[in-house]
Amino acid sequence: MASFPQSQPREYHRPFSNLWWLARRNYTIFILREFSSVFVAYFLVVTLGQVCALARGPEAYASFQACMRHPLTILFNIIALAFLVLHTITWSKLVPKAFFPRSHGHPLPEMTTALPSYILWAVATIVVAAFILGA
Repeated sequence: MASFPQSQPREYHRPFSNLWWLARRNYTIFILREFSSVFVAYFLVVTLGQVCALARGPEAYASFQACMRHPLTILFNIIALAFLVLHTITWSKLVPKAFFPRSHGHPLPEMTTALPSYILWAVATIVVAAFILGA
């Protein structure tokens, strides 16, 4: 009698594209929000670099400002700002889904829990703008 080698059955793995997240809008926004954390880190590094340049004196800060005025840096900062706005909006929209406040046993509307985030964002923007513009 012939003997045949025993082989294990292989699992079926359905192939999928690396761009699977483009198939649905929710997936795309999720991936873009996660990717936007790279730009949050970038602005953190830029802010720390600015503080270090300030600590080193007027010449170092002037050099830092010259670097930040480069057209490619400005373009990158505009793109990063767009991602940060997306990050902020989507993060604020997540607050009601993660936090379930109730009033008299009934859940509050989503906007009631998201509104403080938007108000804080607006106040911080006004304060920073006033500081930058020298008002």
